[in-house]
Amino acid sequence: MKRILSSIIMAIAVLSFVSLSWAGMISGKLEKIDDKKSLYHVKDVKGKEHKIHFDATTQKTGDVKAGAQVEVDEEKGHAKSIKVVEEKK
Repeated sequence: MKRILSSIIMAIAVLSFVSLSWAGMISGKLEKIDDKKSLYHVKDVKGKEHKIHFDATTQKTGDVKAGAQVEVDEEKGHAKSIKVVEEKK
């Protein structure tokens, strides 16, 4: 019984960290827009590429196009909003 309880607690702890990584703000360069699959490909400052789904509910601010520096507010892989940010010179 003690082993089962420990396993359940460990699983809950792991899942809580996973859910935190599914939501948040991603900043980086918009590498590609895949209109067929409705995906933004954003490479963050660490070089990791994120594929983020978008649709008609995604709020866009600025000229959203490949090559732009963007901030994406996403939740569970879906872009709630995308905003073009000016590069600091």
